[in-house]
Amino acid sequence: MAVCRLTLLGGFALESGDGGRLTLPTRKDRLLLAYLALSAGRPQTREKLAGLLWGDRGEVQARDSLKQALAGIRQALRHGGADPLVTDRETVTLEIEGIDVDAAEFTRLAMNAGACAKAAALYKGQLLDGIDGAPPEFEEWLRPERERLGGLAVQMLEQLAATNAMADEAIRLGRQLLADDRLLEPAYRVLMRLLAQRGDHTEALKLYAACRDTLQKELGVPPDSRTEELYRDILTNRLSATSASAAAPALDRPSIAVLPFSNLSADPGLAHLCDGITEDIITGLGRFHMLFVIDRHSSAAIAQQTADVAEIGRRLGVIHLVQGSLQRQGERVRITVRLIAATSRTQVWGEAYDIALTDILAIPDKVTSAIVTTLYSRVEDSVAEQSRRKPTLAAYECLLRGIKHLRGYGPDDNKRALELFQRAMELDPGYALARAYRALADVVIHYYDAPDTVLAQALSLASTAVDLDGGDSRCHWILGQIHRLSGDSRGAERHYRRAIALNPNDANAIAGFGRLLASVGQWDEAIDRVREAMRINPYHPDWYWNVLGTVLFSAGKYTDAVEALGRATQRGFWNRCLQAACLAQMERIDEAAAAMAEARRMRPDCSLARMRMRDFSPADSARFIDGLRKAGMPE
Repeated sequence: MAVCRLTLLGGFALESGDGGRLTLPTRKDRLLLAYLALSAGRPQTREKLAGLLWGDRGEVQARDSLKQALAGIRQALRHGGADPLVTDRETVTLEIEGIDVDAAEFTRLAMNAGACAKAAALYKGQLLDGIDGAPPEFEEWLRPERERLGGLAVQMLEQLAATNAMADEAIRLGRQLLADDRLLEPAYRVLMRLLAQRGDHTEALKLYAACRDTLQKELGVPPDSRTEELYRDILTNRLSATSASAAAPALDRPSIAVLPFSNLSADPGLAHLCDGITEDIITGLGRFHMLFVIDRHSSAAIAQQTADVAEIGRRLGVIHLVQGSLQRQGERVRITVRLIAATSRTQVWGEAYDIALTDILAIPDKVTSAIVTTLYSRVEDSVAEQSRRKPTLAAYECLLRGIKHLRGYGPDDNKRALELFQRAMELDPGYALARAYRALADVVIHYYDAPDTVLAQALSLASTAVDLDGGDSRCHWILGQIHRLSGDSRGAERHYRRAIALNPNDANAIAGFGRLLASVGQWDEAIDRVREAMRINPYHPDWYWNVLGTVLFSAGKYTDAVEALGRATQRGFWNRCLQAACLAQMERIDEAAAAMAEARRMRPDCSLARMRMRDFSPADSARFIDGLRKAGMPE
């Protein structure tokens, strides 16, 4: 039996073997004992100890203070029946045999995979918690020690979480870790998973919200891809048995993200070409089934927050990154491209192209071919066979500007997008993608609630686009959208499936297909499809949340639908109406009425008679109308 017990985790306490309290006179006495106890019996020089705690004093006074502190420690330990201090003129050693030091025992047990429960039980909080006012020199030692022990505690937490029988202890430890450090994202993930596995779905989602809000407030960053993936798993009831600590998610194919190309010239006109080349390379890589390619929207969102490629790779959950730049030199342009291994920050491949500005549209296929060849040493299909007919440069620039406006939220953005797509068609009548986007703009400008005549015109334009270039997945995706909004489920499914077959990394097409599946009652597959789209495009635009909310409404999961809809930062008319309908179906009438008031503020002339729901099943449409009526939408 130990003669004395020294508790350092969660505070400071010194007790005799029978539980009696042993008192040290001053705070610095306690800090000195803690330092010696964690030195594992190694001799410490008096000079070092004096500087650690009395560095603000003269040498003689500091050594005298150390001498007094050692005397106080020796007296306290002797009252407990121990005499472990070994001193000479130059050094001090604390022989810890006969003294139980919880932090030292915790470290020892943490190295034993079979003792994680015992180790976790010892962790009552961070090292010397609550002992304030330590000298700066001591703080410099204390900070990394706290991080070391906290890191071991996180390891214990993850091991406990993997054992169902230890769930209670894991939850206790997880909450303790978050009490010590509100920014400890791995602890949030483990607790979210454990609570969800217990069936405490609501608390798990609240914990995610706390994690997201804390990281944003304290660090100005979003949760990383593993946390977001786990959140979507919980929200959609797709929680697997895999560990929450695993890198997000294990893939059986190389994963890659293309960062926005940089414009190194003073010419602002090259900015649109940078965007276009980035997106075309992503589309080209996405056609290869052997690659997992992150959507451009997510790559751009993360690149605005950090330039560290390792951090970008971690947040997006990818192994490789593509970086590039454009620099104009008269009528020529230099394009530089690099393939980077994210974790090691090393270059795997690089190339520079000096070409005429008019030849710039040939670059994406060259880059795609080189990257695929580098990653796999072979190409599944000829890039030349997959590439579409190249448009004129002027039409291409109009398309890029139009897409940027179509994604905006300004009052005239959609109108300007439509005009630019129309101009691209006029400049190059054979440009298929311009026709497809022109058709989509017709629908978007009517808030996806276009009259029959507009839908017929859009359908004709999008069909012509597919006839012109049946190998472009985006044309099929847009045509599938318009078929769905026209109430033609079979036509929509045919083109969604074709889009995904052409480009299995087309997140927009996958999300749209999920919405279609929900309208025909295939809710489980619909949810899986939307989650897949969110994995490919983890920092996706708001309309993904609207799609997921709609799918969950169709599945009768009203609470989860409200949660998903609430994640959108731009909540338009449809979002508010769907929220109102969900809340009304849960009999939360006051909240439903508030959501409806917001919807009516956006469109004062809205009414039940004006609502078109071609892509809802009859049963879903009836529930939706019933919810809107309860929420207060006029007939």
